[in-house]
Amino acid sequence: MSAPLSRSLQSFAFKPIAQLTRLIALLLLLLPAILSHPLASTSPSRLSAGGLINRCLRVRGGGGEVEEEYPSFVKERHEFNHVIRIFNTNIDGTRNVLYALTMIKGIGRRFGDAVIKRAGIAHSRLAGELTAEEVEKIVQVVENPKLYDIPSWMLNRRKDYKTGLDLHNTVNKLDFQLREDLDRLRKMRVHRGLRHAWGWKVRGQHTKTTGRGGRCVGVLKKK
Repeated sequence: MSAPLSRSLQSFAFKPIAQLTRLIALLLLLLPAILSHPLASTSPSRLSAGGLINRCLRVRGGGGEVEEEYPSFVKERHEFNHVIRIFNTNIDGTRNVLYALTMIKGIGRRFGDAVIKRAGIAHSRLAGELTAEEVEKIVQVVENPKLYDIPSWMLNRRKDYKTGLDLHNTVNKLDFQLREDLDRLRKMRVHRGLRHAWGWKVRGQHTKTTGRGGRCVGVLKKK
């Protein structure tokens, strides 16, 4: 075997050993700081679960002591709500906040994405992790979208018949507005209103074979 090839094989064989040696040295360096930390004497059940706790590690070098801060990656405990109530709707707290908002009638993925961006909430958060202040912020953005620079083409009721304003209705208000619009069409006796009143299809669909009322008789054989 040639000399360069043998040297490359030796370096390849000793590379994992060198990495393991560095890892052991790092653990020995961190061990005094871990043992001297106040959390080291705390039972695991009492450790908090949410945020980061700064840890000071003393590193000797250059003739003096240098203090460096390292995160302990122990999270603070945060109250998790499995069900939260927004706009008279029960929302699953285990779902992502964007998809959880789509459970509210009148809020889709596009409008929900705009809402959580204006409310300053990260897309990776779960709905159950939201605080009361964040939930209130979401409600304010949905109720007043124009104040938070949400474009009017995202709203579900533009140029309202009575007020002329661009609005966004949800849940009960959305249902009430739909009933009011249909009643107005019926009273005006326009084509759409009449077809709504008769229970027929409104948007130009065929009605010869589909949408037929009455009992289904089937095929009768001649006697």
